[in-house]
Order: sequence, then C-alpha cells, then structure tokens
Amino acid sequence: MEGTRFFKFVLKSIVFLTVFGFASGNNLRYQEYMINPLGNLQRKLEAQKAIQPFLSSKPFLEWTSQLSKQSLLKRANQVDLRKLNDTAPVTDSNPINTFLQNILGQFTNTSQNNTSSNGVGNAFQNLFNGVLGSLSAGGDQAKASNGSQNGSPAGSFGNFLQNITQNTNGIGNLITSMLGASGGKGGATSGMNLGNILQLLSGGNVDPSTIGNILMSFLNGAVQGTNASTACQGDFIKVIKGLQNMEAWALKFLDASAKIPTDLLNLNLNWYGSYDECYSDSTFLESFGILHNTQTPVKGQYCNTNLNLPLPPEVKGILTVALQNSGFIKAGICFPKSCSTDDLLQIVNAFLYNIPLGDNKVTAWPITCPVPAEEDTLETDTIVVVIILAIFLVIILEGTLYDVIITIRSKRNKENGKPVENGEVAENGKPIENGNTFPENSYKLRAENGNVQHIEPEKKHLQKPGIFGRLVLCFSAYTNGKKILGTSQPKGSLTAVNGIRFLSMSWVILGHTLAFVLGSTSNMLQYYNKFVNRAASEAIVNALFSVDTFFVLSGLLTSYLLLKQMKKSKGWINWGLFYFHRYWRLTPVYMIVIGMYVTIYPHLIFGPKRGKPDEVCRESWWKNLLYIDNFFGLKDLCLGWSWYLNNDMQFYILSPLLIVPFFFNQIVGIIVSVCFLLAATITPGVLSYVKNLPAHTIGGGPKDADRAAYFEDYYIVPYCRMGPYICGVITGYILYRTKCKCRMNIFVNLLGWAVATAMACGCLYGLHNTIRPDNPVYLSKEVTALYNGVSRTAWGAAVCWVIFACSTGNGGFINTLLSWKAFVPLSRLTYCAYLVHPLVMYVYYYNWNFPLYMTDLDFVYIFLGNLMVSYGIAFIVSIAFESPFMGLEKIMFGGLGKKKK
Repeated sequence: MEGTRFFKFVLKSIVFLTVFGFASGNNLRYQEYMINPLGNLQRKLEAQKAIQPFLSSKPFLEWTSQLSKQSLLKRANQVDLRKLNDTAPVTDSNPINTFLQNILGQFTNTSQNNTSSNGVGNAFQNLFNGVLGSLSAGGDQAKASNGSQNGSPAGSFGNFLQNITQNTNGIGNLITSMLGASGGKGGATSGMNLGNILQLLSGGNVDPSTIGNILMSFLNGAVQGTNASTACQGDFIKVIKGLQNMEAWALKFLDASAKIPTDLLNLNLNWYGSYDECYSDSTFLESFGILHNTQTPVKGQYCNTNLNLPLPPEVKGILTVALQNSGFIKAGICFPKSCSTDDLLQIVNAFLYNIPLGDNKVTAWPITCPVPAEEDTLETDTIVVVIILAIFLVIILEGTLYDVIITIRSKRNKENGKPVENGEVAENGKPIENGNTFPENSYKLRAENGNVQHIEPEKKHLQKPGIFGRLVLCFSAYTNGKKILGTSQPKGSLTAVNGIRFLSMSWVILGHTLAFVLGSTSNMLQYYNKFVNRAASEAIVNALFSVDTFFVLSGLLTSYLLLKQMKKSKGWINWGLFYFHRYWRLTPVYMIVIGMYVTIYPHLIFGPKRGKPDEVCRESWWKNLLYIDNFFGLKDLCLGWSWYLNNDMQFYILSPLLIVPFFFNQIVGIIVSVCFLLAATITPGVLSYVKNLPAHTIGGGPKDADRAAYFEDYYIVPYCRMGPYICGVITGYILYRTKCKCRMNIFVNLLGWAVATAMACGCLYGLHNTIRPDNPVYLSKEVTALYNGVSRTAWGAAVCWVIFACSTGNGGFINTLLSWKAFVPLSRLTYCAYLVHPLVMYVYYYNWNFPLYMTDLDFVYIFLGNLMVSYGIAFIVSIAFESPFMGLEKIMFGGLGKKKK
C-alpha cells in the first residue's frame, strides 16, 4: 500500500507541475463579447475548420517533429541504454523498462532513419496493457525475485512498485547530478535532463522519500530562483512539502486547480478549477475521516491565468482572425494567498520555463485573482451610491405611508362619484394610456400622455395636499404601482402596440439568453453548431430585428401624438418642453442603472468569472448622459446595449424635421420623408459595399467580409438604422389622417398580410444558408450590400402593416391577441426591463462556479427565468425611480400644457 501511495504521489506531483504551469485567465475583449457573443462563437466554429488543413500540412508536421526532437531526442541521445544500471543490467520484461527502451529506441531510429513512429504507439500500448493487467489482477501482490518480474503484466507492474519502495542504494548519488547547478531563467535547473530521470526510474532502486526530496528540491529551486516575495516563496514551499507528505490541506490546492480537460479537439480552452474548494476550510473526505484533517498553514486564493502557447505564426494568425485569440488557454488555479499577481507571474513562468520544448517557450500572462466574498470591501463611490439608494428607499416609504394613511382614506370619505382610472384625460376629456411606458411613447406631450390630472368636482371641505405633500406622493409605491398595473384602456387607443412592445422585449431577452449563456457552458461550440444549423433557429438568431420593431413604435407614436397635439394647439408646440420631457423621461433611471452597474454590480458576483469594475463606464458615462456614446466605437461603449437608447434619442431629435412638414403640407411631408428614407437605405448599402461588411453579426455575405467593422460601422450608427423609424413616422401620419378608420376589401386585406408576412420571413430566414456553420453559401458584395440596405426598412414596413391593420379594424384575431389586457402593464415596464435584463443575466451566469451542459430544455428554462426576473426587477426600478421622476415633472411643468391653445 505504501508503494501504491507513493506512486500516486508521483503522478499528482507531475500534475501539480503541469497545472501550475498550464494555467490561464480571462483576457476577453469585454465590450466586444457583450455586444456580439454569437459572432465570437461563429468564429470559433470556423476556426476549427480553418485549422484542420493546417494540422495536416507539411509546415505544421515539421514544426511538431522539430519540437519533439528538441525536447526528447536530444536528451534521449545522452542516455546509453546499456549502462542504465551498472550493477543490475536490465534484462527482464519489466513493462516500464520495456516502454522506456522502446520509446527511446524509436526516437533514435526516427532521427537516424526518418521512419514512421508507429513503434512509439506500440510502446504506449504495451505500457497501457501492463497497467490494465495490474488493475485487473485484483490487487494481488507480485512476487519479487532480485529485481526481475514474472511474465504477466500484473506481476511486472506489482514488482516495479515493490522495487521502488524497497531499494534505497545508489539514489543519493544521483541527486547532485540530477539537480546540477541552478541556472537559467527563474531558477531553472540546467543539470536536470531526461536521461537522468530515465536512469532513476528504470534502475528499480528507488526510495520514495528520496525521490520526494528530489522533486521537492527541484520545485524549491524554481521558486527560490525568482524575485517573488519571501512570504510567497515560503508558502509555495510549504505547499510542495505538504504534497510530498500527502497532507490533505496541500492536496486541496492541487485538487482545486484546473486539470487538462477532455474535449480539447472541440477547442475547449476554458479549464475550470474549483473556486469553492480553494476557499473551503475542509473537504468531505476530511469530514468523513478518509483524509486526516490538519490545520491549514497556508491560505489559498483562486486566480485566473492565461497560458500563451508557443504556436507557429500560421496557427496564431488563424486563431487571431477566427477566434480573436492568438493561442492561449484560460484556467483557474488555487495559489497561496500571500502571493501577489507579480509574484505568481514570476513563479509560474519559472515552472513553464522548465518544460522541455527547446527554443519554444510557454508563458503565462496575465494573472488575476478575484476577490472572495469574505474580503469584499465597498469603494467610496459604491458607498455613495448605496447611500443615495437608501435615501430613495426612505422617501418611498414615507410617500407610501402618507398616501395610504392620509390620502387614500380621505378620498374614500370625501369624494363623490367613481374616479376615472389613473386620473388621465385626452383632448376630448376621456382617459388615455398611462404615461409609464417604454421610451416609444415617453415623448408624449403633457396633455397627451396623461400628465393632466383629471379631478372630479369635489366638495369644498376637501383639501388638496400642499407642494410638499405632492412631492412626497410622487414617490408613493402604492399609487405608482397602481398606475403601472392598471389594465384599463381608453376607447380609440392603439391597443395592439402593447402586445407588440412586450413580445418584442421578450424576443430581445430570448436572443440575449442564447448569446450570453453559451460562454458559461461546457458544450458551447457543439450546442451552438447544432442550434444554428436548424432553419427554425433563425427566429432566435435574428432577434436583432426586434430592435427595429422598437424603432418603428417610436417613430409611429411620436408622429401620431405630435400631429394630434399640433392640431389641438393650431400648430403651436413648446419645443423646449417637447425635448425636455423626453430627456427627463429616460435619463434619470438610465443614469441610476449605470451608477449601480459601475459600483454595486461587481459586488454581486463571487466566483471564477468575477471581473474588475467597468472602467469604461467610469470614464465615459458622460457620453451616455449626452446620448452620443454610439459615435465612439465599441471600445468606449458604456453598457453594450445602450447603443439603442442613443439611436432612439438621436432619431427623436430629428423627428420634427419629418413630422412638422406633414402638418402644414402633405406633399412636402411625403417628399421630405422619402428623401430621408432613401438616404437611410442607400447609406448602409454603400458602407456595406465599400467596407466589405457581412450580412449578419455571425457571418453571411462575402467570404472575406470584415466582421470586426460590422458593429462599429453599421449596426450601432444612426444613419444605418433610421429606416424603420421613418416607416413608423409615415404610418403615424396615415393613422392621424384616417383617424384609425379604414374600410378595406377582404382581398386587399389578405394581400397586405401576405406581403407583410413574406417580407418579414425573408428578413428572418433569408440568410439561413449563409450563416449556418456547415458549408455556408457565400454572397457577393453587391447582394450583401442590397440586404444590408433594404432588410431593416423592409422589416419596419411589415411591422407598420400589422399596426395599421390592427388599429383600423383589419387585424382580426391578431389584433385580439395583441390587445390582450395583460400586455398593458407589461408594456409599461419594457423600458426598465431593457435596461436591467443583461445585468440580471450576467449576475446569474457569472456566479456559476462550473460550466453548464446546455440542452434545449435548459435554454427554454433559463429564458423563462430571465424573462420573469427581468420584469420583476423592472417593476421595482420603475416604482422606485421611473414613476417618481415623471410625477416630479408634472409638478414642475404642470401649467405649461394649458397655455396657447
């Protein structure tokens, strides 16, 4: 048993060296991953195909051959197999000895005769058979006979273990020759070579304590040869000594560190260790008494490191283009707590330097160590944000108590008649939609968005609350929640918009669920490859069109409501209030979410994937405040999904140029809108052709398309995304002119639905054969430019038909579905849901300490959870921040809407 125990220790020590060397961390391009994770997955799949021809090419084979010769053949030639043991020549059938002789002989023959290396495989097979034989023997002890073994594999392997535990002669003399003088980088030991190791193992006279001392001396030399701090070196040496003595606390360091996993052929470059075990005080084996529990002299810390492989330039080029990864492995390692990242870089690279790869060296950089939960501290700015949130909470509690105890009870006793739901009136004195909606109708003017309080005639003894009371009531969770959850809709409202808004937001969350979760799965490429090859998957992969639906809604409602207000006021509009209302409606809750993202969000994640606070948002938040962040590229984009808000605000600023001409002259309005629409269609087509852009974030288009430029030069810039917004403006004008009344022949109606359906399906499914991973069809630059120029406007036109048909009584059962009252409160939460849903996903995914094996059932389950939690948090955010600021605006500008009628 002692021999078996020692043999396991030797294997674990080798793994320990490998793991501490082959460690890697997270060097992702954060912003690019957040905004285009599916594109990165597509590049990974293409990398597999791109690398395959190279792996069988002559340059790669020559490189691997040269690498093996430099690392093994050079040292093998230094060994004379006839003199491996002067006192006891190797004449037996020991499988270990046979394996060593065969493999060295094959390398020698290969170098001399340049023949096949099949013998190496046979040697490995012989050793494997010997090991299997020893295991199948049921643990029977083999009989030793003066260092020779019987013919059975089990006996040979058993005697090998027995010999290395019984003979101690001649080992001490090898220590000096094996270790030699310390030299090389980072304490590398120049005297240690493969020949000495082979002589030691094949001699059969090994003392476990002596071989442990040799390994310990080697590791100590590597550690002490660095410039790491004294405390770090001391703790490393303690861990090494603990492994030598098979102590449980030291084995925990090894067990919690990443191992070389399976599935490497599928580019599994994420090697997780065990975050929890690294920080645990004891393991279950210690609790059960299987391992002896001792006090841990060295405290561990979990760190992520990058292992940069010595790949040929050809391979690095392929990986850089296809994977945005020049050839590194990412893994987590349990290191001593006393070591800084600089200490770890020196020590790990000292180990890596000793890997026998000739002139090819492996390096580790960078190394990052996430802060564990028990050591997490709040920064000053985080404390400030927490205090601000606490103040909001106190005000909300006060406002709610004041509302419930005083106002509600007073209304019940003193008011006569049934109050109008939500207290909102339109131009005809009838209630309209509540203003707590997604930004598409947040621009509603005071008289059109329900900001005029409808007050029934009240008795003289009823007292209105003062200015202070009204301010406090703005923060009442009771009143705000009642408004949000109300389902009543006024007659003549565009009720189908509520369903379209909620379903589109669900579509956004569905697409982001797939894109964001795959990075935390163990079968990322396999599942993605299988998923994308299905034709039905295009409805999810092309969830990008959901954003164009919101552009349509924004343009339609802006046009429809502004024209109605201009008619009521005879063309006069307070343009300052027009813009201020929009800015005030969106910005406060937007800035609060950014503040929580920068300060509080990092403290909600504890695990291998915890990163540092987003420094981009710390420096560039003012760009979001001005809604210009999308003009500075992905590198400076704060909140990857905020590009939509920037575009929508920019469209809103330009909207009077499109809408006002319609009010004064229909022909002029049509000409202006057509000019804008042509510009918004031709511009993306020209940019796509000139810059050779793909047709989708994950591919399509020309084979050599520049995918890196797709987001910055096309996807997030307003001059390429305005087409659907203009379609919405035109549709809003048509609804205004027709007053939502249009009798349509049934055949014309069916034709309209058929054309809209065909356009939408063409946009969604037209690219399937071009973006599928298996044998994609490549498009010409001209066809790709046409698709990029027309597709989004075509999708917008299809959505406009749905809204027009439903609003004019031609929608049938589709209008019934989209007008379901349950969609009303959900549609009001859409803006806040859009702001918070990626953070909900990241907090959930990044707290996984181990990857998930993804299936379709998991995908559906996770999506439903993301949808429910996102809307639940959106409800809280809307009550706490969005609704109060809308109420404050009523107090500040309550009388301006009554002027100049």
